[in-house]
Amino acid sequence: MSIIDTGLPDGTEDFVGSKAKELENLRSSLLDKFYKDGCELVIPSLIEYTESIGGVANNSLKDYTYSFSDETAKAISIRPDISQQIARIDIQEGVKNKKKYCYFGETLRKTKDSLTKSRIAYKAGVELFGNINSSDEIEIIKLLISSIKSTGKHKITLSLGRTEPLSELIDALDIPENEVKNLKKIMSSKSESDLEEFFLSRKFNKKLFLEFKSLMSLNGKNESLKFLKKHKRKAFRDAAMKLGKVIKSLPKFIDYHLDFSDFPGFDYHSGLVFSIHVKGFGFSLAKGGQYNAGHQSAKRDAIGFDINVSSLLKLNNQE
Repeated sequence: MSIIDTGLPDGTEDFVGSKAKELENLRSSLLDKFYKDGCELVIPSLIEYTESIGGVANNSLKDYTYSFSDETAKAISIRPDISQQIARIDIQEGVKNKKKYCYFGETLRKTKDSLTKSRIAYKAGVELFGNINSSDEIEIIKLLISSIKSTGKHKITLSLGRTEPLSELIDALDIPENEVKNLKKIMSSKSESDLEEFFLSRKFNKKLFLEFKSLMSLNGKNESLKFLKKHKRKAFRDAAMKLGKVIKSLPKFIDYHLDFSDFPGFDYHSGLVFSIHVKGFGFSLAKGGQYNAGHQSAKRDAIGFDINVSSLLKLNNQE
């Protein structure tokens, strides 16, 4: 029996019939929910110049980006992320007060999604810009939770963390960017042997190694907060205080855990980070956090999330 050539590269797919209709229904229902929350719809361009894609997060995105040259020989990239496009648009709009946007669109990455095995993902999300405070953090997380719950009867777990403790320890090492990247991968992998090898090969301070090791193993709930609250470093104590406010605001039906070394998404978040996991599946269905948004000299504080609608669709079909 011959196999029909679809003409599609590996890691891509078509949506036809009921599958296409379900994707459209998810798009419509999520955007309607975002509209009711006061979000303004944005439909960014699929491509941007490579030198500027992601703005201040360019270094975090370029390794995942497909690029090519146009007739002027300038490098152009297809977006692997939409959040940073919204940041560019917010700066261009010249908004000074708080502003909340929503979006739905395709992204293309060099790496495949863990569940769908596709390089292309449909993403729906919300981004809030302005002077971000604890109330904004709580508002965005609650919107994410209610959005996921509205799409199905999923038993979800919220992963929470803050980047400040790890950033403070990394700053104390005073190492170049490529070394920082390597160290963050090790912390994310939770490999104590790799961490020890990293420190021994560079003859770093043993006390710092023990601090990194403690942070790597710091995950769970109350015990993690207690550890942070008693820590000698102020960044750790402040992180505990801020996370405590978020945890108190969570709906009673939400399970959560804390993690301070494995952060979701691209490496441009600074502050609160979070992701949604579904029982029985080892992947994040949605992710988000705070970041410093902007291009060139203009910058704004921001917080947002994106929902992997492609994974959500596959998950619904497996249940």
